[in-house]
Amino acid sequence: MELKSKKAFKKIFIRMPNWLGDFVMALPLLRSIKENHPHAQLTLIAKPEFKELIKLFPIADDFISLPSGNYRCLHKLYSIGASEKPDCQVLFTNSARGDIEAWCVGANKRLGMAYPGKYRPFLTHVYRLDSFKNNLKEIHQTNLLESFLKSFCLVNEVNSSPFSLKSAKRGLNRVGIVAGSSNNPDKCWAVEKWCKLIKKLSFEIPESEFILFGTKNDCLISKSVANGCGVPVLDVTGKTNMMEFAEELAACHLVIGNDTGGMHLANAIGTPVTVLFGPTNLLVTGPYFDSPKLFLQPEGCSREGGSSIQLLDPKEVSIRVVNFLKNEIVNRG
Repeated sequence: MELKSKKAFKKIFIRMPNWLGDFVMALPLLRSIKENHPHAQLTLIAKPEFKELIKLFPIADDFISLPSGNYRCLHKLYSIGASEKPDCQVLFTNSARGDIEAWCVGANKRLGMAYPGKYRPFLTHVYRLDSFKNNLKEIHQTNLLESFLKSFCLVNEVNSSPFSLKSAKRGLNRVGIVAGSSNNPDKCWAVEKWCKLIKKLSFEIPESEFILFGTKNDCLISKSVANGCGVPVLDVTGKTNMMEFAEELAACHLVIGNDTGGMHLANAIGTPVTVLFGPTNLLVTGPYFDSPKLFLQPEGCSREGGSSIQLLDPKEVSIRVVNFLKNEIVNRG
């Protein structure tokens, strides 16, 4: 369904995704909305933990933290909608809960996209993905959202250049490690494999400094890696907020990790990343930004995923990482 009018919006609310990786993959879309509608007030609705993070990216004018509890959340959104009167709300979520939230906000135009067989009756305008039905495993999530936004004249082109953090100073041979994955343990490489990789890299990259990152849910695996690798490692897992996490990642020469939100964040701020894939689809949810990146999968694994990440060999990963870094040094000249 297309909008009947292409008039400029005055107030645009955006319901952001709940997971860090999805949140980061939406950032280039926000930048493009802001560029295409420079006079619109852009307000993000998201989990409270993202409020500090978004301050690093000049793409939003206001932020609404989602409160906990069903009634409290919906009542707050209703009150905000009645006061602010947004003329458009865009949903980057695909849940019934997010749609009901949007209905409570009450924007005249509530926009979302629907996968084949799914319906979103609480929205006023829906971009259906039926025409992509046979290719959904091959199209990046950000590109699908770009098509959705273009259909409603919210963006023209999406810029995939990374963001630059003014305060960031990249350290030589500072290697970040993201060993956990809060939302899916199947995406986690085994502790002993991480330990072997860090040992190998400590010989291949002289005077390297290794730092473990992650959420509080990743503390156990990070502690096991730090205690088992036999190499000095700084473990800051669970000790940083989102803004501090981004600044720490920006100071790294390289970040290595599972397919998880921290890797998307490092990629978004221009830090070279090596991402280990197994069960997940790198075509759909791989880091999006045009920063140096190396995606590694087990031998014989489809790019759409489906293999165990444990089939990745630490020795082979080490060789690929070192070659990746050498190529980056040559490219930077």
